[in-house]
Amino acid sequence: MSNKPYSIYNINLEMRDVRIQTGFSQNTLGVIIDRTQKQISEIENGLVEPTPELAIKWFTALGAFEHVDLVHYIYNLHPLAAAPVDPRLNEDLGRAILNLKQQIKHALDSIENIEDWMAELRPGRVTDVPMKDFKEIFDLGPGMRTTLYALNREFGIDLKSLSDDWTRKSFSTSVAMPRYEERKLMPV
Repeated sequence: MSNKPYSIYNINLEMRDVRIQTGFSQNTLGVIIDRTQKQISEIENGLVEPTPELAIKWFTALGAFEHVDLVHYIYNLHPLAAAPVDPRLNEDLGRAILNLKQQIKHALDSIENIEDWMAELRPGRVTDVPMKDFKEIFDLGPGMRTTLYALNREFGIDLKSLSDDWTRKSFSTSVAMPRYEERKLMPV
């Protein structure tokens, strides 16, 4: 039994409600995600259980990025997946930037605390990890997503294009994990 605040058994209802809220017909959404109107209806009515991949494709097509985060969280698709930020907090870029700036300040203070903690580490000496400080760093992730979601909603910036641009740059600067073939050529 899960202690998560969201139920995997409601994902079809979330999918239906977001589709309706965004003004898409079942037919229109079906065309976008390569499904028939009947398949969309069966999913929304709980007759067919959607895969996580389909739910992500569905919510992405509707611009419901917080719901993509929700899918990652309820299906445990990533160890850092957390409860999604309330979509109402992702509508105002100015507020999102101010919030992110505050979170960065807190994270910088926490990094100093972590550095102090690390300087005191000694072999054989047991000490508690300063989890409060690491949680402040973790909070940068949702803060960054809130800012980018607001950027998309207010100015129509294509988040996939932004992600693709980062990926290209990360490969050219050797920040991205090397491709499989490149890793096989590396000395062990």
